[in-house]
Amino acid sequence: MTLELMMIREEGIVLYMPEYASVRVIECSPPSWMVLLALEEKSLPYKCQELSFARGEHRSPEMLARNPRGTIPVLSDREFQLFETYAIFSYLEYAYPSKPLAPQETNEHVYAILRLHESSHLKSHGMALFAYLMKTPEEALDKDILRERKDQFVNELRFWEDYLEGRDWLAGTSISYADLSVFTYIATAVHLGLSLQTTFPRLAAFVERMKQRPAVQKTWPALWNTNHYSFLSDEGA
Repeated sequence: MTLELMMIREEGIVLYMPEYASVRVIECSPPSWMVLLALEEKSLPYKCQELSFARGEHRSPEMLARNPRGTIPVLSDREFQLFETYAIFSYLEYAYPSKPLAPQETNEHVYAILRLHESSHLKSHGMALFAYLMKTPEEALDKDILRERKDQFVNELRFWEDYLEGRDWLAGTSISYADLSVFTYIATAVHLGLSLQTTFPRLAAFVERMKQRPAVQKTWPALWNTNHYSFLSDEGA
């Protein structure tokens, strides 16, 4: 495997990610989206190679040579193949330090790293919820299961609402990788019908603030412009 990986070399950054149309219901991949956002925020040139989940392209021999775990996103740059999202962030910050997304001031840097890793809790609850909706036909959805998973996700949001008290960004005065991570999961839940305004006004403002950024506008999932869901609305779950 090591020899196979050493023989793969890209000229420039290539991001291997899901074809959103092949991701049922959520029509997005939060881990892939946050990497796209990082590339855009850092103004790095890159190419996207979209892979179909339905056709199993993410587990082709070529992709398994890049990532033996068979997961995406995978970022390829020169001889490097990276397939853990936070590892990709660390690599981008080290290899391309201009336009940093890890604050330079010590206090903010510490909180940026803490919040980024803490967002794994949001990912855990979010993906449990999203996976249930992706894998279960609408007519077979169990409202009790859906409500339980939604409640777990919503309870996690309370931490992030508190973290935004008195600030625009999770780690201080500038956007960081933590903001990219948290945003993608919350935006996906909103796409599925979750309302933030009443219970989580700071998060609602945060999402709107993120939506004004050119990086978000450029990478916004296209199907979200036409497809709207109510699975996570008060009436749906």
